[in-house]
Amino acid sequence: MARKHKKHEEHENHERWLVSYADFITLLFAFFVVMYATSTEDAEKQKEFEDSIKLELRLTGRGGSDSAGNELENAIAELVMPLGNFPKKGGPGEVEDYVVRSLDKSMGAQQKKESIQDIYHDAVGVRIALAASTFFPSGSAKLKASALSSLDKVAEVLKSNTKRIIVEGHTDDTPIQDSLFPSNWELAGGRASAVVRYFVKVHQLDAKRFISISYGDQKPIVPNDTEEHRSMNRRIEIFIVTDDKKVEI
Repeated sequence: MARKHKKHEEHENHERWLVSYADFITLLFAFFVVMYATSTEDAEKQKEFEDSIKLELRLTGRGGSDSAGNELENAIAELVMPLGNFPKKGGPGEVEDYVVRSLDKSMGAQQKKESIQDIYHDAVGVRIALAASTFFPSGSAKLKASALSSLDKVAEVLKSNTKRIIVEGHTDDTPIQDSLFPSNWELAGGRASAVVRYFVKVHQLDAKRFISISYGDQKPIVPNDTEEHRSMNRRIEIFIVTDDKKVEI
């Protein structure tokens, strides 16, 4: 007669909380490292700290599920951005990186695609090129109400520093002639001035920081040979000057 074996009762694992606790300790450690990194003015060292933390989080995530690693990386990204400061002593490249990260955080992908034509830097500063068709009706220098939210996001970036700002108005080469705008010079100038007025009146930015310039259709970035190209040439460029000594107005 076969013996009946009693089933051993399964013991409940009371140590599962250690996994969540370990993740929390890792995140807490990363938080204090980021705080230490951002307490200095050295933008290069700050970026090195951020990159090393992100790498460590990726390696940690490989030991478990991919989702755990992604959650930790997303969490640290949320910590890094609010603690980041405008790189006062950084070059145009560092400032551009700050601007891009700030707008990526504050704008949705679709909003950024419709509003921001380009962000790039040269030897003396960083340019945020706004798509004029998103901000102004055709042949008008009156800001669209639907575009003000995007302009608010750009204003927050400008509030993070005290650099001089040059707002440039550009059009395509389609002639315009009416009582308000006898030529593209006046239209481009009116649009640039409208953006400056909004920053100063609505966001209380220091008016002494701003210069408004009209280039009309004289500085196209692509030939005015298609509607797509003409749309690219219709733009408002917000130029954050990082080196005043190299800019003469």
